[in-house]
Amino acid sequence: MIGRMTAQHSTDQILAGLEEEIWAPTGFVHGTAEDPAGTLRALASDDDEAVREALSSFWHSMRARTPAYSATRQCVPYLARLCAAGVYTETLLELLHSVADGEDQPRGDQDELTAAVATQVPALLPLLAHDDPDIRRLLLRIIGLSGPARAAAEAIRERWPQESDEDLRSELLSACRAADPGIAADIAAGELGAENDPEVRLAAALSLVRDDAPWTDELAAAATAWATAGAGAGSEPGERWFDTSTGEWKDTDREDTAFQDLLLLLADRDGLPLSLSLLETARTAGGAAADTVGDPGDGAGFRARRMLSGIEALCGEFRPAPAALTGPLAELVAHADPVVRGRAVAMVRRLGEEGRPAADAVLAVAAGETPGSGGEGDDKEAADDALALLVALRDPRAVPLLARHLPHSRGALETAVGTSPWSARRGVVVPFDAALLAAARSLLRTPDRRNYGAPRHLCALLAAWGPRAAPALPELYELLSKEPQHAPGAVAAVAAGTPDAEVAADRLRAAADRATSAYERMPAAVALRELTDESGLLVAAVRAGLDEVLYSKRAAVTRARDLGPDGAPLLPRLRELLTPETSGDAGWDWGDCLGAASATHAIHGREAAGELLPTLSAALNGRDDRVRDAAARLARRIGAPAAALASDIPPLFGSMTTLVSACGALLAFPGAVVGHDSAVGADEANDVDGADAADGVDGVDEETVTDALLLAVEQSGPVEEALGLLRELGGGSLAPQVRERLRELAGSPRRPPRHPYDLQWIRKDQERLAALRTALSL
Repeated sequence: MIGRMTAQHSTDQILAGLEEEIWAPTGFVHGTAEDPAGTLRALASDDDEAVREALSSFWHSMRARTPAYSATRQCVPYLARLCAAGVYTETLLELLHSVADGEDQPRGDQDELTAAVATQVPALLPLLAHDDPDIRRLLLRIIGLSGPARAAAEAIRERWPQESDEDLRSELLSACRAADPGIAADIAAGELGAENDPEVRLAAALSLVRDDAPWTDELAAAATAWATAGAGAGSEPGERWFDTSTGEWKDTDREDTAFQDLLLLLADRDGLPLSLSLLETARTAGGAAADTVGDPGDGAGFRARRMLSGIEALCGEFRPAPAALTGPLAELVAHADPVVRGRAVAMVRRLGEEGRPAADAVLAVAAGETPGSGGEGDDKEAADDALALLVALRDPRAVPLLARHLPHSRGALETAVGTSPWSARRGVVVPFDAALLAAARSLLRTPDRRNYGAPRHLCALLAAWGPRAAPALPELYELLSKEPQHAPGAVAAVAAGTPDAEVAADRLRAAADRATSAYERMPAAVALRELTDESGLLVAAVRAGLDEVLYSKRAAVTRARDLGPDGAPLLPRLRELLTPETSGDAGWDWGDCLGAASATHAIHGREAAGELLPTLSAALNGRDDRVRDAAARLARRIGAPAAALASDIPPLFGSMTTLVSACGALLAFPGAVVGHDSAVGADEANDVDGADAADGVDGVDEETVTDALLLAVEQSGPVEEALGLLRELGGGSLAPQVRERLRELAGSPRRPPRHPYDLQWIRKDQERLAALRTALSL
């Protein structure tokens, strides 16, 4: 390994200063990285095995977010010198890029890590002339992350006329833009012409627009040249790989967002119509969207995927975009490239009701009428996704398709009953249908491994249909022993009010008797109570469950809460569960204690308030935002008797998860919101002594609560709840200044900031907008 080092990079120079380093404890790490200095020496050694072990140790330790490797920043200079000296250059560059980028899980000290790598860029600049384009590409990405750096921009300018890799030329320009926008603009101005590579022209147009260059026909031509590039540079995917699970070759595009970045930049700067016009120019110029029969090898798939990325970006950021883009999106749904088709269907699904104009194209995929999709073809997953979308839209054409393809329509069935990640737990959305009932009965009798979750989903579907599903009772009876958590509720819902009710009750009693644990017995007892109003069996089952293992105990607490006053015999045990318990590795924590408190309150009402306050206070002061949120909500339900907790509420304003519930709790406590006459609480019977419980506690001013609720509306928190609290704060109506702010939010063409992994983002914004319009109409 030393033999690869040049005279300018001796081992002593590379490791200079290592002896003086003071290393903080590294904690749990991978391999030899517990000794950073020793691992660095191993990297600089002639022992190939030691070098490989050192690389592996650093690689796993530095890329981990939890626990964070404390020595990362100190190691960066030595790693950069080793890299420049030729020691596993590509691997170490990739590691340095990972450190600087943070990837999908940036650490708390990410800014310091990025700065540490940026400091070493000057030592790495000679690698711009390396023979390996992958090494040059990694260095460019590091430069792009490193911020302003005149020396790096000058090195790129020097490299520019020598760079023969057209793909890298666009990355050179992007990196130069990050290092010095002025130098990048000088380079870009000379690269707009038709004689240049389309990808470089696109990068040049983006660079100039970022420098506020006015939009011209020349820039438009440069920005869309890729759409007519054919099979030349930039039109092919970055990598082809063989998927052993399907036996097919698949394509992976280069990491490139230049076109969608340009669209978003123009929409922000010059308005959405310009971006829509540019997207339409690219679509009609290349025919990428309408190519339903093209060979993916001619670049059509790549161009369509780039078009789709632009559509996704605009629809995700701008409210008026879907209305203009569902037409092109419908064309992409019919594309020959399965990746394009699948992404297009997913995009239509994210649009919710605004995607309905594309329903006909989606129906073709679901019915197998598109090349390579659904029906008797191989792409059953694409057909299922498309059918799930139609189900979500409540398109009546989806029901017969679901009945026909039920055994292999797992996603569509999950959507039908509201358990799909796309459904946001909206419940059953499929109306009763005789053919679907027959298909459900058949699938229950003969389960299909392609839809292994079907029995529990069908229980939910049949329960929602109620007595109309009574012909399925024989299948549900057979399911009682196989699905003890789901079948009993379906039996009760389907048999209710029918001549079969008495037989169904006997079956439920028998199922409860057969159960080997309280956890298995409780669902049958709940169903029996719903069918016959008998509570004795459920109370006994819940009482036993409160003494079983942790998951059973948690289920029992939930059942106890639903019992209401009928659960009075459970109060002694529930009171014992108001404080944490430990058993083995798992313990009854404050979140569980809060569940017991909620059940106690549901059973005993206001008389239990005093004994619940310690549990509530502990939960409010915990670290889990979900527990704190639930505690604040229970405090609001209790009302004035919980007003002594007012001082525990303000810290909840620091998290979006707990913001609205904190405001709700304060509004339920008399005197807790300064300047507002709070109601006595959710419990109408709270006494006057409880209403004075907040005396002596500093309140939160009304303006702070108003601003917090408006922030929740802006950031798409629980919008309807926040709007309700704003009306409560205004004495039953919205204050004039609040109404004006809500009007501004409703009129904005931009969606609020989003979480990158939220499948429901666009639909949440649609619901938010509808709630705003309803509130403003009152």
